[in-house]
Amino acid sequence: MRLADFIDANLDLLLGDWRNFARQLDLRRSAVSEHALQTSARSLLRQLAADLRAGPAGAGTGEHPAGAIRQAHVHARNRLRAGFTLTEMVSEFCALRANILERWARETGEMSTEARDDLVRFNQALDQALKESISRYSVGLERARDLFVGILAHDLRTPLGAIAMSAQALMLADELPDRYREAATRIGHSGSRMQRMIDDLLDFTRTRLGSPLPLALSDSDLEDICTRALDEIRAVHPDRTFMLECQGRLAGRWDANRLAQLLANLLGNAVQHGCADRPVALRVRRGEGCVIAEVHNQGAPIPPHMRHQIFDPLMRGPRHGIERRRTGLGLGLYIARQIAVAHQGTLTVASSESGTTFTLWLPAASSPD
Repeated sequence: MRLADFIDANLDLLLGDWRNFARQLDLRRSAVSEHALQTSARSLLRQLAADLRAGPAGAGTGEHPAGAIRQAHVHARNRLRAGFTLTEMVSEFCALRANILERWARETGEMSTEARDDLVRFNQALDQALKESISRYSVGLERARDLFVGILAHDLRTPLGAIAMSAQALMLADELPDRYREAATRIGHSGSRMQRMIDDLLDFTRTRLGSPLPLALSDSDLEDICTRALDEIRAVHPDRTFMLECQGRLAGRWDANRLAQLLANLLGNAVQHGCADRPVALRVRRGEGCVIAEVHNQGAPIPPHMRHQIFDPLMRGPRHGIERRRTGLGLGLYIARQIAVAHQGTLTVASSESGTTFTLWLPAASSPD
């Protein structure tokens, strides 16, 4: 019997084998019924049988039947909804393969040329279905995780706003003892740090879900933006020294708040990874049809193998010398580059023994779509 005919004729038996395998998993945690899970497995087996009957068309060309790909995607989505882990879903495919081939081999006996061809095509079809299922499962899992992070970050803004307002009210109270005022100031600074982390998470989630960073363009002056970013970072690091050098006309049509966020992220990174006894320099100048801003810190260089991924999300730079406390999520440089790209600009890094410099290039008349 040809393998496709065997699968169609023994669907209930093969699904019984699947049921026995599935019961080894804790399906009580699933939001999907066992009947719905079996229906998905039945549809997948029927599609595999249909692909076997269709013959080796497309073999060697990288093309695969649209029906098989679609069914693999549906299967992966159902498994994700059911709470299957990726390992469990892969194990399910392995169990299906082993059970089908074992039962078919017992019935077929000595394998003919046609049977060997069926075996090869079945393994190819099942491997492709597994590949498509893993791909769709991973995409669905990432999207669910990003949505969760975005919702969590958004919902945290309200209680954090209440904390910040309460700390501000305490700092303005005349009758508050000095030691309590210091405590309120620390609460305010910590709340500001948390707000920046939440903003980074929301921006990260927005870009991961395919949406560009929103911009509110207006006529702006980069020197004013730099001053605002430096005031913000000085409030958090009053013991550090910062230098600002501005040359030429620095006007443009930009989102001032976003650029201040970009520069604050670069300055915070320079403070974290630069020498504590050396100043952090922010230099801005006018170029031909552009404006260029550089943030430079002295310290150990970024290792060459890390420079190509320094702007990756959740990437953190190396620690040098004394063990340092991690105070961020590793999203600052990623968000900074996304802001630059949204302005049709670029953000690059150069690092050597003389220090590390992040260079922002902006078109003088930025007008993103």
